[in-house]
Amino acid sequence: MPQFDDFFASAANQFAPELRSAIESSSMPGLADGPFDAALAQQLESANASSLQTQSGQIPAPPLVVSGLWLLAGDLDRSHSISQNEPSAQGSFWHGIMHRREGDYSNAAYWFRRVRSSPVFDSLCEIYPDQYSDPFDFNDSVAAAVRHDNEEAIVSLQQIQWTEWQLLMQECMPS
Repeated sequence: MPQFDDFFASAANQFAPELRSAIESSSMPGLADGPFDAALAQQLESANASSLQTQSGQIPAPPLVVSGLWLLAGDLDRSHSISQNEPSAQGSFWHGIMHRREGDYSNAAYWFRRVRSSPVFDSLCEIYPDQYSDPFDFNDSVAAAVRHDNEEAIVSLQQIQWTEWQLLMQECMPS
């Protein structure tokens, strides 16, 4: 199960308690399609998932937050239906992650090129200097690890992907 990093704690507190618990109880997101997390999906279908708690009160969750949550739940189609309609850099980023997870690596690279630059890329380079240089090399590393079923690389890349999810989610959440 994924653990929230310290930098994400205040953003995670915006989730309803039930949703946060479902996220913390979920499986580590795979590099490929899956695993599907039924408990998290059930929470996302509830009314609680559609709002966030901010300093100014409860507000509707932005579409890209919902897209990222569906991606975490392993429902790539639902995530895709949202991210493909968001022309922002963050929408392209979620779209790229979704295509990477479905194994469409060239399409993922296209969407990462549309992002151009992101503080998420910079943060990942700082956090993982020996493992992350840019989204394209990371995309290639994921493709190779999945293709060769390299368990050691998969575990390492999943952790980077989890950090990537938190950084992008934090960027998409209201302050």
